Amino acid sequence: MSFHFGPPPDPDKDGIMECHHYRNNVDAYDVDGGLMDHPQLRHWFVLNVCDVILGEDAYYKYSAKELFEKLEEISSSHEYLCNEQECKDAQEAHELYHQGGLCDV
Repeated sequence: MSFHFGPPPDPDKDGIMECHHYRNNVDAYDVDGGLMDHPQLRHWFVLNVCDVILGEDAYYKYSAKELFEKLEEISSSHEYLCNEQECKDAQEAHELYHQGGLCDV
């Protein structure tokens, strides 16, 4: 999945300044702190994050509460999976250490 910017403005219809602001927001995508100084980029970012969490057009389909709860659920699930993997890795290391004759205990 790639980041989706909004549709580019038409210079004849929207004006050259709109095109300039659009280009500034697109260029800020790779800049540290770009979300802070570019409101249009911030809006696109929120739209993209919502799409990643709950699918296409989630920003328009769900409430902020539903989106936040889903984000919390994803975060908790990820944390659980990371902890589970760490335990599994530790168990495998322990078994390898004791079976390999590296430990006399």
